[in-house]
Amino acid sequence: MKLVYFIPIVVLFFCFGCNSNSGTSVEVQFTDLKTNTSASLRGLHVVDENVVWASGSDGIVLLSKDGGETWKVNEVPGAEANDFRSIYAWDEKCAMVFGVAGPEFGYKTEDGGNSWEVVFRDTTQALFFNSLKFADAKNGLAVSDPIDGKFFVLRTEDGGESWERVTELPPVEDGEANFAASNTCIDYLPSGKAWIASGGKAARVFYSGDFGKSWEVAKTPMIRGIASSGIFSVSFKSEREGMIVGGIYDQPEINTNCAAYTFDGGKTWLPAVTMPKEYRSCVQQVSAEKSFAFAIGKTGCDFSTDNGINWQFLNETGFYTFRAVNGQLQGFAAGADGKISKVNFIAR
Repeated sequence: MKLVYFIPIVVLFFCFGCNSNSGTSVEVQFTDLKTNTSASLRGLHVVDENVVWASGSDGIVLLSKDGGETWKVNEVPGAEANDFRSIYAWDEKCAMVFGVAGPEFGYKTEDGGNSWEVVFRDTTQALFFNSLKFADAKNGLAVSDPIDGKFFVLRTEDGGESWERVTELPPVEDGEANFAASNTCIDYLPSGKAWIASGGKAARVFYSGDFGKSWEVAKTPMIRGIASSGIFSVSFKSEREGMIVGGIYDQPEINTNCAAYTFDGGKTWLPAVTMPKEYRSCVQQVSAEKSFAFAIGKTGCDFSTDNGINWQFLNETGFYTFRAVNGQLQGFAAGADGKISKVNFIAR
């Protein structure tokens, strides 16, 4: 491990857009942070304005305890060839990652990344974990691409110390899978409501009301049909209000049916009236004195103030993933080549 010092490389400031329904305008500012790693970062977890974790390729896990000014770079022993697309953190000491390669998939640290314990190991062929999400300190879900015609879903009730496979799942369609683009193809609320988004030949949302023990599935109007298309991210503002974003990863300029919304907990989905400008890999809620949804992808970002019905383009700054600081108009974004930026919003 090594300590990495903060250097403000560049500040990007872009003009705002105005949502015609609400009159709310949003300005966004990205400040690049120095991480001293070239790892591709798709896992990101913001505990608060000070404690931020990130994870990615080459078995790398990053930790900042001062809001991104300095970073500790951890290399998980024995996982140098793994890609940790998924991460969850409880505080500055305790965090968990899931990788895309096994047989050791899940690791947990309780000392700030100094040491790691394997908490999930499985020799099943073709496992590839796309996302990890906790509803609270104890209840978590992890999802892999399909095995034997169903998504390989794990659930924990003890903070990730032990995991069990969920069997009561609807079958997948031929060519249906999840995306590990931003660790957001799962959303999970403390009430026990949970959602898993899919893509590929199908673009559906699986939903559960009992902490992931049993599942149903709903069709969506999202673009689908090829391996790189579909839903990449799902986010719920409440038990009933949610949104999904995606598109075609390798044709990001196509924005046909790249976003949809629900007001009944994910049972039915409607296409956005105004779509994001292009493909987006992550959508999250930003909640403070003004609240809105923020979507980002490798070619830019957009915001919505009406639960995803209408999206307004912000700028062309691209990242893989984003997480907001709870209760503040601030967050962090991560992407390729070790890139992490602090994100500040001004909402009027």
